[in-house]
Amino acid sequence: MKQIINLSKEFLGKFDKQKLFLLGSIIGVMVVIIITISIVVKIVGLHISYEDLEEKLARATEQYMNDYPNNLPTESNPTVVVTTSTLVENKYIKEITKYVKDNSCTANINVYYNNGKYKYQPFVICNDFKTELFIDRLKTDNVISAFGEGLYELNGEQVYRGQNPNNFMMFADELWRIVKINANGQFIIIKNDLESKNYGNWDNRYNTEAQTQKGNNTFALSRALIAITEIYREKYLDYEKYLNTFEVCAGKRDSGSFDKSGAIECSTKLSNQFISLLPLYDYMNASLDNSCVNASSRECQNYNYLVNKKDKWWTVTGDAKNSYNVYYINTSGQINSEEAAISANYRYILALDKNVLYKEGTGTEEDPYIIR
Repeated sequence: MKQIINLSKEFLGKFDKQKLFLLGSIIGVMVVIIITISIVVKIVGLHISYEDLEEKLARATEQYMNDYPNNLPTESNPTVVVTTSTLVENKYIKEITKYVKDNSCTANINVYYNNGKYKYQPFVICNDFKTELFIDRLKTDNVISAFGEGLYELNGEQVYRGQNPNNFMMFADELWRIVKINANGQFIIIKNDLESKNYGNWDNRYNTEAQTQKGNNTFALSRALIAITEIYREKYLDYEKYLNTFEVCAGKRDSGSFDKSGAIECSTKLSNQFISLLPLYDYMNASLDNSCVNASSRECQNYNYLVNKKDKWWTVTGDAKNSYNVYYINTSGQINSEEAAISANYRYILALDKNVLYKEGTGTEEDPYIIR
């Protein structure tokens, strides 16, 4: 013990009084800073970003619902609103003012039921921040058009039409075009760029009518459906919180039919689909040329943003004249009907949930919409 004391004295003896005073001063300042920070955090709270606040509210609501599962939404009651006062009273969060500088902030959390899954979506309103639905942003950016390219009210849906409307968006790190907002409020989007690997026949099974392997033009039984379903599994399972199942209008139409309302294609529907090809009437409605009246109209390629000059691509629509022809769009934008066994690109569509949020962008190719 005596030896330890002597070593300590020897060590301290190497420092003069001035150095010891400086060391003590530094330690004292650090203690004061730590105490000050602790007091400020306790009084003011540790401020976080508005996006972090949304995330905190979502996680707190999920925990609340785990503890009170009887309050969850159901298929018959698909939306439940949870107030922040409920979360505060049950000690899942503190008052919002403890988290952000803006004392004006209010919030509610919507819990959505969709295909057996739950989505927790906070809506925060502050002086300089507001949680914004994507649909609200599109309504702000797009006055419903009566002429010229843009967003049109058509057949109970809001449909983009024209040569180059501002309907570009990024999703899953890929560029898409928004085709329309359907009657259920879902955003139907289509790939902008065609990938060479997504190329194949629509169907190549033996056809009894043709007595050869020309394929069958019933989409529910097609190889095309199998192929794009595999694409979905490979690429989009991690994005399902943004996506919905939807009804695919897979009816067959005659090339001379003048109906563009979707009544023909939607006479046959496939329910609960995550992915599809585009129905022909949606391609026709994208054209602003008044002479695009049926599948035989060459004018459907005019003033139509869906034309893709890189490759021909399949639609979901079979030709009613026989059991093996299917409509595709060629590189000029013309509508063609050929046997299902030929090859074309699978230019597929998805349905975004109506409650996805706007993050940024104006819808141009250089500044596409981004959701969150």
